[in-house]
Amino acid sequence: MLKISWDAGHAGFGVTPGKRALDNSMYEWDFNDGVVDYAMEALSHYENVEQLRVDDPSGRVDVPLSERANRVNQWGSHLHISVHGNAATPSANGIETFVHPSASALNRDIALHIHNYVVNRTNRGNRGLKEADFQILRATNADSLLIEGGFMTNPEELALMKTNQYRATVGRAIADAIVTKFNLKGKNQVENQPTNVIRYIDTGGYAGPALLEIHNYLVKTGHNYDTKRGPDGSILFLVGPFDTGMANYKEATASISKFDSNMRILTREQAADWR
Repeated sequence: MLKISWDAGHAGFGVTPGKRALDNSMYEWDFNDGVVDYAMEALSHYENVEQLRVDDPSGRVDVPLSERANRVNQWGSHLHISVHGNAATPSANGIETFVHPSASALNRDIALHIHNYVVNRTNRGNRGLKEADFQILRATNADSLLIEGGFMTNPEELALMKTNQYRATVGRAIADAIVTKFNLKGKNQVENQPTNVIRYIDTGGYAGPALLEIHNYLVKTGHNYDTKRGPDGSILFLVGPFDTGMANYKEATASISKFDSNMRILTREQAADWR
């Protein structure tokens, strides 16, 4: 059983002064809470995973860091993830992840794996894996990391951080990184499934503004895709592969179908013919 604990940094509703956008349009907790919610929901579809949130999920109380760490340790967590929003100068941007200076090689490897997933899915700048003597990292016995999912002081990233789409992208990237790192098995999966559970998405043809829209969607969400030109000159995208048990499979098919009703789900063999 893999035990994962979470905390959304700080609290909302003005409880932790200063932890908000400069124009007061978003509390840091709003972003952190959304990311944690999406990540925990995604992992709830996998076997042999237990999860615990050690901050106040209502955002009304800023649970002290010492109390958060005590909850992590008493529960016996294997991995603790603390989610934050960053702040600096308006030009600062990107994703950075912290581990404690005394973190083990395994802890660093897990943190870097998660960090890279978030960078690739969000298409934001890579500020790297860093060390810091943060209390939540120092006081927890579990492998732990603190991830900064964007800068509230950067206008472009603040606009993203306000959206559920970006929060979902960050949260699900963290979850998918954990799935691959720990080789988790979906609750609706069975051993030795036939290869036809692997699916690809043929989006149909795009041109003009629609072409840019679907391209930007795929880049922002980090989905793998190939392209080719259709007989009418439009661009077709082949997205995937997806195991149909993956948490982001339904999200991807639902989101892409909004762009074009011509979307088709292809088997691995059909995708090979497509190419």
